[in-house]
Amino acid sequence: MIWSKGRRLFSAACVAVILVSAAHTIGHMAPPSSFESDPEFVKLETAIDGFHAPLGMGMTPSFRDIHMGLVFTMTASLLSIGILGLVFAADRAVSAPQLTKLAAVFAVTSAGMTGIYWFYRIPPPLVSLAFVTLLYAVSIRTTRT
Repeated sequence: MIWSKGRRLFSAACVAVILVSAAHTIGHMAPPSSFESDPEFVKLETAIDGFHAPLGMGMTPSFRDIHMGLVFTMTASLLSIGILGLVFAADRAVSAPQLTKLAAVFAVTSAGMTGIYWFYRIPPPLVSLAFVTLLYAVSIRTTRT
């Protein structure tokens, strides 16, 4: 059902967002990059590991802890969008108009994320989410059949 007519492109967009989720995680868990030896980068790493924010409940995470929490939140969010879409695409009870609405919501969501990465000038998620946005946007039309 996922790959049936009218659902193929939507399903492909869902698979693409799952792949973006995986790439996002791999990118953050990858071995250190070539600029790890840059003295300014080393100072930055020391600073984000050393500064702890008292956030209540006796918790004082470092800025790296906060960053990694957000990294994995992004992973979980993207993965959830992709899986949720595939679940709906596979359900025969989900009509074409319902899938079209879901495609529109996902297109707007990924466009919003693309805009954030455009604003903050971060190319990898900008490019990958722009591609996902395009897939979802075109699938708005193809799910209507």
